[in-house]
Order: sequence, then C-alpha cells, then structure tokens
Amino acid sequence: MTIADNRITGVTLQKRRFKVWQRDPRCVMCGRLTDYPSGFELDHIIPLYQGGEDVISNTQILCCGEDGCHKKKTKQDMKA
Repeated sequence: MTIADNRITGVTLQKRRFKVWQRDPRCVMCGRLTDYPSGFELDHIIPLYQGGEDVISNTQILCCGEDGCHKKKTKQDMKA
C-alpha cells in the first residue's frame, strides 16, 4: 500500500477543503485572502511522505499559483 492509497478523495476531500477554508480563508504563510474553491491548495502541514497523516488537523490553506505559497512550501519540504 502506498501513501496515495490512504488519501481521501472525491466528496470527502471537497468537504474537508470547504471546512478548513471556512475556519480561516487566509493563506497561513502570507495572509492572503483566498477564494473558494480554486484560490488555494489544501496542504499537509507534515507531508504524507514524511509520515504526516491525512487528517484535517494536519491540513492548512496555502495560496496557489506560480508565485503561491503552496509551491514555495513544496520546494522547501522536498529539501528536508
């Protein structure tokens, strides 16, 4: 079984995205207000490949796009 096999998908994932966004719609890194549903990425605080769990308490909102914080955090995570 791979990490991807344990990830939530579909309606369950969309419900989680909305719940986390409702809690605080701002990017946790830069504070930018994000739009629902396409203005952010739901990020794992501790990446799954580093042992993080695919649970709501391990997720956060990060802005997306070429200069977005999600891309920056992913690059940083890959160096660790």
